[in-house]
Amino acid sequence: MSDQASRSNRVYLLLLAGVIVGAAFFFIPAPAGVNVNGWHVLGLLIPIVMVWATEAIPVGVASMLFLALVVAFQLVKPEVAFQGFTNHLVWLMAGAFAIGAAMQQTGLSKRMTYFLLSKLNSFWGLNIAAYAANVCLMAVPSSSARSGILSPVLSSIMDTMGRPNKSNFSRILTYNFCNATNAFVGTAFLTGGAGNAVMLGLYTQLTGKTLGWSQWFLVMVIPSIIYAVFAICGSAMFGRPEPELVEKVKDSRATKEAFAELGPMTANEWKVLGMFLLAIVLWIAGDALKLSPGFASLIVMGLLFLPGIGVLPGKALRDINWDITLLIGAVVGVAGILNATGMTKVLSKALVGPILDPLAHFGLIGIAVGAVVISLIAHFLLPAPNNLTLAVPLLITWGLKAEHLSAAVVLAFLGLIAVLNDKLVMFPYQMPPYYVYLAQDVTDGPRFNSLLVKMYVPLAIATIIGAFVAYLIVSATGFGI
Repeated sequence: MSDQASRSNRVYLLLLAGVIVGAAFFFIPAPAGVNVNGWHVLGLLIPIVMVWATEAIPVGVASMLFLALVVAFQLVKPEVAFQGFTNHLVWLMAGAFAIGAAMQQTGLSKRMTYFLLSKLNSFWGLNIAAYAANVCLMAVPSSSARSGILSPVLSSIMDTMGRPNKSNFSRILTYNFCNATNAFVGTAFLTGGAGNAVMLGLYTQLTGKTLGWSQWFLVMVIPSIIYAVFAICGSAMFGRPEPELVEKVKDSRATKEAFAELGPMTANEWKVLGMFLLAIVLWIAGDALKLSPGFASLIVMGLLFLPGIGVLPGKALRDINWDITLLIGAVVGVAGILNATGMTKVLSKALVGPILDPLAHFGLIGIAVGAVVISLIAHFLLPAPNNLTLAVPLLITWGLKAEHLSAAVVLAFLGLIAVLNDKLVMFPYQMPPYYVYLAQDVTDGPRFNSLLVKMYVPLAIATIIGAFVAYLIVSATGFGI
């Protein structure tokens, strides 16, 4: 039997087990104190979680299937199940995907990347340039897409160095390219990744509070910088780059030549750059203009498709990641369904309480450690961003009911720790962007995996510190509370 056939059989067995367990909830009476509709919702959710875990069908479609089944069984009203699609975050990500598609189609994203890398032509300069280049790509809300832009650059650098794949040089540089693409921008900017929109959508659904694009940035930028500093310093601590390779890279002309080959900016690149800057201005000024980031994105998206002004043809709609867009709207609906039927409180008490209640006696540090543990468990159970769908509502619900702080709703913002912790990976297979980089054969897999394992503890510490910083910023500014 082929590996593909064997995997398909395992997937079908898992799905069958999920369906059987889920169906049992419709025959077994609900426990005392548990809403009957909520008990049935849990029965429908179990097979969907199996679908999320196996990715047997696209995650967005699976989430929509769950909403449809809940409405079909009359467990909640349609306006409750599908309310996530009235949330502006769905359209923020759709617009951001369109901007990202325009940047890639015109070559603007590549130009910005090569420009930064050509100006910082030293070993540590290249590491820093990887982070700076990703900031320029903050409107590309897919870490896989960003890695697709940057991985050929990294491969070209390694070519000019003679491809020293087994060196500390290659391991550190590859690690920071991965971390910059996956974690730094993916945390600092609301448009940096789908997980951020999922987190904020769930928080908004459960608390009635939200953050603007600029508010998210102000809360998360310092934690993201702390995370990046730990990543850069930690990766060097576990293996210093070879001095001879550090000297050799100074003479490398790979990035300068690649930038020169692009030639002058085209008219379409200038158009996309202007619209990208317009989007940033509207996102930042949204609160003052009473314009949500999502609807600002739709304005820019409309301009990108407008004949004679925009640069995207109609067929470019297919380049938008509708699977993730559907997922964002659907998971907000999932949170609403669980909340309306009382299951969020039940699950939070049963699954999160036993971990966080004892640790809460040690104060915020205990709560932060518990949140890391819960997020880690969710991370291994489900692929991103579904792991946030599982962890964030439970963390936030526990925080809202906690009595350890006078403003318990602020404590819920320790759910932000889940966003950071989502980036703490031990193995490359857990994050698709790593596939893209490692497929370029830029470093050796076993030693790279070893570095990921060693970096888990320093980055977990950085995550906890970052969560405290986010908590203090939220407390001081009142953002989101």
